[in-house]
Amino acid sequence: MTLIKGRTALLLALTCVTLANCGGVRLAQAAPVPTPMPAQMTPMPMQMQMPMSMPPGASHAGQPMDMSENEPANPLNGTQWSILNHRGAGFFVLLWGLSAALVGLQWPRRTWFRFVPPLTLFALAEFLIIRNDPKTWPIGPIGFWVSFRDPAVFEHRIFVLIIIAMGVVELLRAADRLSPALQKFALPSLAVTASILLFFHHHGGLEMEQMMAHANDPSVAASPAFTSMLKSMTVIKHEHLWFSIVGLCLAAAKLVADAGVIKGRLGATLWPLFAVALGAYMLGYTE
Repeated sequence: MTLIKGRTALLLALTCVTLANCGGVRLAQAAPVPTPMPAQMTPMPMQMQMPMSMPPGASHAGQPMDMSENEPANPLNGTQWSILNHRGAGFFVLLWGLSAALVGLQWPRRTWFRFVPPLTLFALAEFLIIRNDPKTWPIGPIGFWVSFRDPAVFEHRIFVLIIIAMGVVELLRAADRLSPALQKFALPSLAVTASILLFFHHHGGLEMEQMMAHANDPSVAASPAFTSMLKSMTVIKHEHLWFSIVGLCLAAAKLVADAGVIKGRLGATLWPLFAVALGAYMLGYTE
């Protein structure tokens, strides 16, 4: 009996030793291996650092960006663009006068060529819609309705509507679908309206108005930019004055021709000569 108790105690002791050894092995396997820390952290290279993203249309200071930064590069400045625009319009006016003169020389014959002059007016209107104001619709960032806040842009749109109306009138005349009263007074009235508007046309738009608002400031008035602007405005007004004078002469010649005061081939070719003169003068436009 004593021997059995001794063996049992020995087995219990061996079992405890075995369990203790297994627990130590498991604890050693579960414990993470410590990673040695470097003495000094290596900074991340600049090219690997990711920049913070910014919302579109915001500057680094959190303010909206200027619209001009998103505009496409324009190889022409404002003066060069305006000169090219007036000379391009003069080219279409010259074509209108020459084609109308050829129609007058064919009098009393009526050929298909009588439809060419109104088509040149539509081409002129399309040219002006695209090129009148490079900062506004359809080629600029400023929307169509917002652009009407600028008086110069608003007047340009009025001129385009007048040119389109002149094209419609002449197209209906060529198709013999115009009433007698409109045949006499429609085109002369539109030409007179356009000529009068040129006398009061705003040049330079809002930028010009802002500069003129500070004209009483001695520092602004003495600046080279302000002096150059005044000289340019004098030339521009002189050019548009002659546009108006020739336009009024064209309207008078067209009225006497359509009213039958000057009949025949002479009346049919007289008013186109003023259109040719106006187009030729516009080809030499300068500012």
